Amino acid sequence: MTPSGRSAGGRIFISYRREDTAYPAGWLFDRLIEYFGRDQVFKDVDSIQLGDDFAEVIEAAVTSCDVLLVLIGHRWLMAAGLDGDRRLYDRDDFVRLEIESALNRGVRVIPVLVDGARLPLAGELPPSLGGLIRRQALELSPSRFDADIGRLLRVLDQTVADGEAARVSSRERPGPDRSREP
Repeated sequence: MTPSGRSAGGRIFISYRREDTAYPAGWLFDRLIEYFGRDQVFKDVDSIQLGDDFAEVIEAAVTSCDVLLVLIGHRWLMAAGLDGDRRLYDRDDFVRLEIESALNRGVRVIPVLVDGARLPLAGELPPSLGGLIRRQALELSPSRFDADIGRLLRVLDQTVADGEAARVSSRERPGPDRSREP
């Protein structure tokens, strides 16, 4: 694959549960940094430096991303916390916060269904995540990995380009004319 040659600015955020999709997230991260560059792709353990406040870093990365990839494996929906409750229903769950933030900001959210996993039904999610199920999903299969990644890269390339163009346009827009103020 040929790198896109884009400079820093667009961000691709990989949201996943370690106990569910750690290996596919790692493979996807490697492929994306090969194509876009390390500064364009955020994955928690690979993008947060030792000693950083991970909650602050994750919040800043979600806030600045152009696209959020939500890796959904077979156990994603039912993952439970130490209390036995489903983590998606915990208001402080990082995966939930990542998705909510992106949906609220109007960021492109792409569900990535790993190895035959299915998209949750509306009643299986907290209402704040309902927008996730209306997104066209990508099926990521080990037997079609290269083809699936190729399809994803085409969409990501356009999304990152659109995000960069929007940032450039907003920087070039003149501010209010203050020369007439007293």
